[in-house]
Amino acid sequence: MWKTHAIVVFIMFFISSIASASEADLQKQINELREEMSRMSSYYESKIKELEGKISEKDKASVHKEEHTPEAHHDEEKDKHTPEAHHDEDKDEGWLHKHHHGLLGGKVNIIGALDARYINIEKDKHTLMLHEAKIGAQVNIAEWLMGFITITKHHKEDVDIEEAYVKLCFDELGLTAKPGKFFVKFGPENQAHFFNRRTITLSAMHEGLLGNEPWADTGVQVDWKMPLEFNSVLSAAIVNGNNASSFGDGENTVSNNNFPIVSSWQSSFHTEYGFFELGPSFSWGQWDRDDKNNVYLLGGNAYWKLDNFDVQMEFIYRYKEQSSEVGEENAYGYYIWGAYTLPLEYNYLKGIEFLTSFGQFIPDGGNSETRVTPQVCLLINEYAKLRASYEVRYQKPKDRKDNRFITQFALAF
Repeated sequence: MWKTHAIVVFIMFFISSIASASEADLQKQINELREEMSRMSSYYESKIKELEGKISEKDKASVHKEEHTPEAHHDEEKDKHTPEAHHDEDKDEGWLHKHHHGLLGGKVNIIGALDARYINIEKDKHTLMLHEAKIGAQVNIAEWLMGFITITKHHKEDVDIEEAYVKLCFDELGLTAKPGKFFVKFGPENQAHFFNRRTITLSAMHEGLLGNEPWADTGVQVDWKMPLEFNSVLSAAIVNGNNASSFGDGENTVSNNNFPIVSSWQSSFHTEYGFFELGPSFSWGQWDRDDKNNVYLLGGNAYWKLDNFDVQMEFIYRYKEQSSEVGEENAYGYYIWGAYTLPLEYNYLKGIEFLTSFGQFIPDGGNSETRVTPQVCLLINEYAKLRASYEVRYQKPKDRKDNRFITQFALAF
């Protein structure tokens, strides 16, 4: 009997040993397969990265090639003049508006613009005139060096050099230097030539605080494109101040040695709610020849665009130290416009823009002025536009109205 039990125990032990051995072999095989899969995965991942690297290099080469083709240059110029780009980039060169013609292999671009107007001033006169004509050139000397000049003739005025400067670009540092005569960076309205200006005339705020024309002065300006996730440019300049009514009268009879400093910080960014731009501006100078009376200008602006609708607001406050010899007072002004553009492809017509603006200039003493201006604009093409507006102008304390109907035909070439 015990032999039978021994045989049964032996058989069970033998079967258990075989099962254990078989399970160990299977586990070993599983581990070997896992190791093989890991090696294959590493190999294929390295091959994928190698192929992706080759594709990336080809894409970069393709982009580099496209950036240097005439078609790419045309597209780049076109993109520069969308409303967003107009507010993103330097506005002083925005008036080129794609209408320049290259000479000498594209090194020299000849540019120009004409502003013809019909003006009907209430109870006064009717005038048909060539309000402004300008011609200029942009000289691309090198990738880091550019020259720019515009010569302007206003109605019943002498020919004048409106802008003449050299622009030096240091892309590695994000810096741009501009010595010469240029439109001073103090608010968006002051940086637009008439062709790119959204309204026919300058605002009451601008005329009261800066002058009847854009503030263009001789000096040096430095821009720094800040290394931020959104577009942000910090600017500083020193100018002679002769052509801003808050610092001089443009004839050197009030001030010729104050050299105001000007600074601004403009930032822009895209969101799901549209494109935004905003920033402050500041300027300090002196009024008289003895540098005794300080003048401070503080400004701010905001812009918003969503689809075909955009709106811009601007504010300037002036603080001026007083003396018995200076009759000017402190003042402030603000300006807002809103526009809706209806794209329309019909023969030569590209769109219709409806715009309304409101602005005031309010000094402590003297005449204040309020303007309300509805306007309609036919966008013929990128080179021509026809605009009509009715300006309601009201002055205090004279209680004088200079309401006027203005039609403008603006042409760029």
